[in-house]
Amino acid sequence: MSTVIFQNRRPIKTDTETEKNKIFERLADFLPERILLEIKKYIFFDRADEMRLEEIRLRSGRRTCITVGGRSGRKNVKLDSLMTQQEMSAVFERMCDGSLYTYGESIINGYASIGYGIRVGICGQATVERGRIIGVYNVSGMNIRIPRSFARLDEGLCSAIVENVRSGKGVLIYSPPAQGKTTLLRSLCPILAGGDGAMRVVMIDSREEIGSFSGCDELSLDVFMGYPKAEAIMIATAYMNPEVIICDEIGSSDEAKSIAVAQNCGVPLIATAHADSICSLLRRPSVYELHAIRAFGLYVGIRISSFGAFEYEIYKREEAEAIFARDRDNDIAYERSGG
Repeated sequence: MSTVIFQNRRPIKTDTETEKNKIFERLADFLPERILLEIKKYIFFDRADEMRLEEIRLRSGRRTCITVGGRSGRKNVKLDSLMTQQEMSAVFERMCDGSLYTYGESIINGYASIGYGIRVGICGQATVERGRIIGVYNVSGMNIRIPRSFARLDEGLCSAIVENVRSGKGVLIYSPPAQGKTTLLRSLCPILAGGDGAMRVVMIDSREEIGSFSGCDELSLDVFMGYPKAEAIMIATAYMNPEVIICDEIGSSDEAKSIAVAQNCGVPLIATAHADSICSLLRRPSVYELHAIRAFGLYVGIRISSFGAFEYEIYKREEAEAIFARDRDNDIAYERSGG
């Protein structure tokens, strides 16, 4: 029987005023003033609901849309502001600090990290050569994701993860997109790397969004910023002598190979992956490869049910394997029945 727990009802800690101000200052560097004023007017008009800005979607020729979270749940809100293509191009250039070349590789991959943990998804027209994207122009849409600082984690979730890591086993956290995986990783850092029993923690922050938080001067933490994950894991394992590696959104076969090397060297990994269930997670070939070599002793599924509340479920490796085996047997039986 799997261990399923839904306990973390305490809200995610709201950003400090300093962090909020830094984020809005960064947004002010490139967003038109009328959009900023409209956003502020909307998210601060109802203090009782504690609405929090999560995303800003800019679309050429369409109204700007924001996603906010509150005690009543998430909502998508259309603002009055309309963006012209000329404005989009200007915002894009200012966002990249006037140097599109600096952000070229990440833009080709669909995003740009612009500081303070802010990640921007980018879509437009692609220039393709021999089946490979070599450039993006006429940017028509941007999704600006605003990071959360930390989550207040309950003892059950913390102790399960920490005990597992201290025993030399990795932890894989999974959920659909935008359900708090990165926030959970960021929240685990001071728990693992702080205090008298601090572990030597290495963070692989390829997209420059996990390590962007304040108050980390006292942590036993080394951050690989902007490195490709597979290479960073190998370098960290060989030269940084970590007791645990933290990494966001794994999935490629190269990353799986590097994680396997780290685990075989006695370095566990806390990582995240996109999946909506333990079965869909283990159906991913690179994840099952790691599951087969016992790289992860614990699987943690998370969701945000309302403003800042984590719901989570924990499966030990053996429990996850049993559930997955039953699912495969059901699939085989269905196919044999001609379904």
